[in-house]
Amino acid sequence: MVVAAARNGPVNCCCSCEEEQERGSESSAFLPAPQNLTIQSYNFRSVLKWSPVNGINGSVLYNVQYRISVLMWADVNCTNITKPECDFFFPMNHRIILRVRAEQGELKSAWTEAPPFRALTNTTLGPPRAINVSPEGNRLFISFLPPSNHTTDYFHVVYFINYWDNSTNEKFKYSTKSTVTTLTLKEGTMYCLQIQAVLMEELKGQLSETYCKKTTITGATRILYAIMIFGGVMFVVILVFLCLWSIQKYQNTIKSLWHPPLTIPSHYEEVLQNPQMATVEEFKNSAGEDPWHVDTLSIISNAEQNQTVANNLLKAEEHG
Repeated sequence: MVVAAARNGPVNCCCSCEEEQERGSESSAFLPAPQNLTIQSYNFRSVLKWSPVNGINGSVLYNVQYRISVLMWADVNCTNITKPECDFFFPMNHRIILRVRAEQGELKSAWTEAPPFRALTNTTLGPPRAINVSPEGNRLFISFLPPSNHTTDYFHVVYFINYWDNSTNEKFKYSTKSTVTTLTLKEGTMYCLQIQAVLMEELKGQLSETYCKKTTITGATRILYAIMIFGGVMFVVILVFLCLWSIQKYQNTIKSLWHPPLTIPSHYEEVLQNPQMATVEEFKNSAGEDPWHVDTLSIISNAEQNQTVANNLLKAEEHG
């Protein structure tokens, strides 16, 4: 028990002494610490960047370390580098802290820590790549690639296809876990779509570019259209035939309907119905065998009607 206690004691003491020595060396360092640390992450490719440090008569080297949670600091694959940036990759759920310092010979700057980083929260997930949309009948065949080549990081990715009728802008959404899918839509219609990746229901990716394709007419629809056209033509032919047959059979009836019998205008009919007027029969009787053989025919007014008729009758008897 004593040995264990003694062993535990010196370990804690050495750790504290090491930290104090490190702080002392940092406080007495002649190199300034790196500044302006930023982490840029796109599709889980992450880069730690910082402002260059001006050295003393020579180039400056940088060392980068990380730690996960409360674990000890460990080196990243960025040791003794000259470029003020460091590429790194960690599992997306790990919360890490990075730090960097400058070194030049025996001179070492103080460590500068970057803000905590978690890939699932802080990375930018790009849109799906290599999108191909092919229409066939009333369907659109869609294929694409994940946002990046880190396929092992996309076990829980869901792709949302946002599509709409270009004429009405009525929008729809379709989800799939596959990078090859099919949409069944209306025929002969222009559709546009965008694809978005969502990782673990937490990280939403960027929308892809807009792709527009028009669905075509299926074979069954073409046959239906042909039948409808043929039926329409036959209907017109039969209708024309029936019209011609009806005209031929009922031509007299049709003619009578189109050309009604002639009638005497009403004002002439009133004159002829006047009992003071000489009728056609009277002319016939007075004229004998040739009732229409008269020397003169005059149209007179009602006032002179009786006298004129009498004169005409007398002339007709003299010639007879």
